[in-house]
Amino acid sequence: MSNKKLPTMDMSYHGGRGFNSVHELMRAIVLRAIEDYNSSSDLREEAVSYFEEDEEDHIFSFRFICRHLGMDPEKTKWAIFNATHRISTRRRAA
Repeated sequence: MSNKKLPTMDMSYHGGRGFNSVHELMRAIVLRAIEDYNSSSDLREEAVSYFEEDEEDHIFSFRFICRHLGMDPEKTKWAIFNATHRISTRRRAA
């Protein structure tokens, strides 16, 4: 993968058009799954299952969230699984 900057998960502001609570919830779900994936507990296995699931119709599935936020699910999953450093899931102050 090239050194291109990947899209950030802070997309709750809906392209500058104001706060969108559904986008914020979607973002939080994926960030929590990333935290679980980074853990050394049984939660890691659940996170892998979440990222690998093929469900596209459920509003909170990984694939639906990625597509809704304008990201490619396969590229995003690849970036999560192949990160060379721990992905920060902390929310920055506005």
